[in-house]
Amino acid sequence: MDRWKDRVAVVTGASSGIGEAIARSLAEHGMKVAALARRFDRLQKLQDDCKNYIGSLKSYKCDITNENEINSTIKLIVKDLGPISVLVNNAALYESVPLTDTSHGSCRNTHETNVIGLVTLTQHAVEIMKKHNIDDGHIININSVFGHCILSVVGTGNYFASKHAVLVLTECLKNELAAMKSNIRVTSISPGLVDTEMANIFTHNSVHHYPFLTTNDVLECLLFVLSVKPHVNISELIVQPVGETYATLSSAH
Repeated sequence: MDRWKDRVAVVTGASSGIGEAIARSLAEHGMKVAALARRFDRLQKLQDDCKNYIGSLKSYKCDITNENEINSTIKLIVKDLGPISVLVNNAALYESVPLTDTSHGSCRNTHETNVIGLVTLTQHAVEIMKKHNIDDGHIININSVFGHCILSVVGTGNYFASKHAVLVLTECLKNELAAMKSNIRVTSISPGLVDTEMANIFTHNSVHHYPFLTTNDVLECLLFVLSVKPHVNISELIVQPVGETYATLSSAH
């Protein structure tokens, strides 16, 4: 991780869970971290917690479903901290929205958060890397095992589709960068159930006890893919708790 010291990392969804753990750790490792989320009060607490780290962490209120907010936030980050070397697309939303009726609302927020926001941030980050001749940058998408399977569970279709989209977008971005002869790396990390707010209904279920990962488990995977030699790209990393299968995931819903 030494080569990343004093360089800028952007982490979305940093107010809790995986994103918070990643943002905190990158600051501990000496990076200048831009922590993005909608819940600014939590980001400010995180910023205070990290004030004595080797690196630094600065909080930015940003709703990644709002393209104007993304544009203005990215410009502010570059002005405050410098050009971006690492982007961690972590922000995600899970909502149970059946495909057969409107009683549970729209799927719009799921796709705007999990897909469109991710693409928009990625476009900005790659443009900045190119402009500032950062040819060893890294784009990391926090995906899900649900981006690799389809379960027959009502209400999960939109979330599964969004995570399959992340899988495809990761591969397509890697292909586009290769065509440009760029050395920017692209990685998709796909965890199983993780003990976070999003998965509380499963990980804290009093009737069924499902195996789950901790945020630190996912963090260790991210630090690994950042730490390999610059000529090595970990394209896809699937990490699951021991005992988790597609059958157990089906019953979790």
